[in-house]
Amino acid sequence: MTSPGDAVLVAVSGGPDSVFLVHALNYLKDKLGIALSVCTLDHGLRGYESEKDTRFVEALSTTMGLRCIRKKIDLRESKNKGLSTEEAGRAERYAFFRDSAIAVGANVIATGHTIDDQAETVLMRLIKGSSLKGACGIPPAREDARGLKIIRPLIELEKKEIVDYLEENGIDFRVDATNFTRVYFRNVVRHEILPFLERFNPRIKKALSNFAGHLREDSAFINEEKAKRAAGAILKTRDRVSLNLKDIVVQPKALMKEIVRDSLEAANADIKKLSYKHWKEIDNFVRNKRNGSSLDLPGGIRLTRRKKVLEFFKVPPSKSYMTRCTRARGIRNT
Repeated sequence: MTSPGDAVLVAVSGGPDSVFLVHALNYLKDKLGIALSVCTLDHGLRGYESEKDTRFVEALSTTMGLRCIRKKIDLRESKNKGLSTEEAGRAERYAFFRDSAIAVGANVIATGHTIDDQAETVLMRLIKGSSLKGACGIPPAREDARGLKIIRPLIELEKKEIVDYLEENGIDFRVDATNFTRVYFRNVVRHEILPFLERFNPRIKKALSNFAGHLREDSAFINEEKAKRAAGAILKTRDRVSLNLKDIVVQPKALMKEIVRDSLEAANADIKKLSYKHWKEIDNFVRNKRNGSSLDLPGGIRLTRRKKVLEFFKVPPSKSYMTRCTRARGIRNT
């Protein structure tokens, strides 16, 4: 996951996973030939308790001789409209990680995700309904849009192993009480659903992790084929995205879906709001609808079919709403 000369920023919350991670990387840094620094974020949701967590991380970093970037936000104020607290928190964290990496000159960001996090994520996405991309879970390593590498060195370790090690060696860590409340879906999966499934398969976490790994291999192959077959098919202008019809109608459904997904993302669509039903509607629209037809999708995206292209563009909320209402009453049928 790292190469000699890498500058690695370790994201540390104060919990057992990230504390173990920074201890492990600090122990290995000379052998790996890497430089380390730390960042920690207070989401402002738990008052003085979360402030004590970040102070703990700051003190731990000082003990190790590592630079630490610490920041506090009020997630209730900064939460993006339409996102859950968990989703907004994740967006804020990764924005903070990127800014911190730039500030310290790091080219790698390390997070403390474990096999428990992987199993929970895959199961949550399957329960809610997921595409292939979502079911692939948490990638062990990936690059973000700015070229920063994000790694999860603990992704094959169980949390229990980590906690046992820390306790046996007298290494302090912080415990976030909100991890035990049933308000958040992840906590329900962690404390109720996974333990229930372990009655039938004691290695269910490993099974879900392996499942995600197989899907990532399949997804990688699809992405390679997509890159070969759809190069130059998507054209983005100021207010819309165009996709050549001839480049997708001949493709297998798996490839066509991924090419359309890229077009929707380029048009700033909210992919998470697209259900399986929406993807079926898009497939039928591409293959069977006449020129001039249009299809409204969640997030204010309209898909229009021209003679040789599909066009994706944002429509004003009021116009999109009125279109849906008139269609529902049978006034307009395109």
